[in-house]
Amino acid sequence: MRTLAETERSTLPRGWVRQAVMGVLRWKELPPGRTDYSKTATLQPTTQRHNDKDNNKDDRLSNNNIKISPIATPSQQTPPASPQQAIASKRLLQDTLARSSPYPMIVIPDKGYWIDGTDHECHYDHRGQPVIPHGTWRAKIETDDTAKCYRRFFVGREHSNLIGQDETLGPVLLSVKTENVANQEHTRILLRLKTGTMHEIVPTSCLGSQPNPARMAKILNEQLNIDNFTPILCPKASQAIANYDEHVLVTNFKFGVLYQRFGQTTEEELFCNNETNVYFDEFLNLLGRRIQLKDHKGYRGGLDIQNGHTGDQAIYEIFKEREIMFHVSTLLPYTESDPQQLQRKRHIGNDIVAIVFQEANTPFSPDMIASHFLHAFIVVQVIEPNSPNTRYKVSVTARDDVPFFGPTLPTPAVFRHGPEFKEFLLTKLINAENACYKAEKFAKLELRTRTSLLQTLTDDLREKTTEFLGGSGSLIPGTPKSDSGAGSRFIDTVKKAWSARVKSSQSMDNNLSTSHVHEKLAKKSSQPTISESTPSSGRSLSKSSIVSNGKKSGGSSTASS
Repeated sequence: MRTLAETERSTLPRGWVRQAVMGVLRWKELPPGRTDYSKTATLQPTTQRHNDKDNNKDDRLSNNNIKISPIATPSQQTPPASPQQAIASKRLLQDTLARSSPYPMIVIPDKGYWIDGTDHECHYDHRGQPVIPHGTWRAKIETDDTAKCYRRFFVGREHSNLIGQDETLGPVLLSVKTENVANQEHTRILLRLKTGTMHEIVPTSCLGSQPNPARMAKILNEQLNIDNFTPILCPKASQAIANYDEHVLVTNFKFGVLYQRFGQTTEEELFCNNETNVYFDEFLNLLGRRIQLKDHKGYRGGLDIQNGHTGDQAIYEIFKEREIMFHVSTLLPYTESDPQQLQRKRHIGNDIVAIVFQEANTPFSPDMIASHFLHAFIVVQVIEPNSPNTRYKVSVTARDDVPFFGPTLPTPAVFRHGPEFKEFLLTKLINAENACYKAEKFAKLELRTRTSLLQTLTDDLREKTTEFLGGSGSLIPGTPKSDSGAGSRFIDTVKKAWSARVKSSQSMDNNLSTSHVHEKLAKKSSQPTISESTPSSGRSLSKSSIVSNGKKSGGSSTASS
């Protein structure tokens, strides 16, 4: 039987949700668009995100002991692009080129995509130099900080973890902790559901006179309907929970880079570009450093680092503690006899975000590349290349169900060649991929994957708690069932101590004189009654207090832990 310690040692790779989602999409029923599968059997995607056996940071899901239930693919798949769609895309670009220049960097079809960054008109000073506005944008990577909350606020501090099961919302994992904020007691609540994790800190007085897990959980999600929570009482539970929370953090990214010449209107033309110019090389040098793939030690993004099957060189960068591998079309293998260049498309077509570098003023359409995975494009067009005034116009397009992502493009959306543009572009790429995973296709599979893994975690915690307490009995103190031998369970010892304390208290009460009893009762009756709405008087939300508060005490005496 697997222990929690074993679960901890075999932790899921960071980005487990995305790995599982991408794995299901790639290996099930989603071929990359117009690819002719009758011509090749090698197109099966081997570029799974975070699936590098040569990189310790990307251990595969198959290597850990967490059991994952089979995840069904979405019932409605996006069909491969039809010939009519390819014809429509080509005609749209040809009609645009038939008009007078300058041409827009991006033209989008009637529906399915949004566009940002259409103003590229710069003013010039008296010396004829372009006036580029100073960036007011903030290069902030948009991440969900909730994933770090448990380790930051809970681990190593007194708190309680509880689990439950909602008939509709599925497994629930709750963490609570009391804190003092501005000389007032607050309760920090972390609620994990299959739909995500919620974090809030509220005044303890808002929880009523008898705080309980159900009330705390409802503050964050009113739809929850759980009567009983089970406290987690087993070693290394906190570490297992922290690892679960942090697996949504992603530190490895891969992006496609396509080269577009003037007048190119089809994906075959883009993938067949085999020669570039110094302008493109200058841009690649800005993105990252050119590395030799042979024996590369960092994140490889699915590229071959042993036999050279994916080329000899690549563009690689470490940016804000994140590793980025660029799938540059012209650095991937070129096959003379293949007009579709499947060896290139198998990588770029399976990326989520791609850069399109335009060597001249020419239009690009996002649907000219058929792919079930590419959801966002950042189009870059060079101005006055290979000169002191080298600048880049930038436009962004993404599918309709991809939310907006920062940093916000300036007006005009023009950047000088330099480190500021690099920081903007790399931040924009990372945020674009994070936003794409909120699109409907990915979100549905992410929900199923998260549900499966959260259910596994809560089942393990419940099982190990039962084992740690010595059996399958109730966690609520009750009538002892085992003998007083040395092998009695820990929970039975607690029950006996509780019973002995109650009996001792009753014996002392029986020895009191009648007048003294009346005196105590008189004093008690003169005290004001505490109503249910009276704020909590600094009670610590420890494991024992949460469990005991779930039952109302009876009689005139109150037992304190």
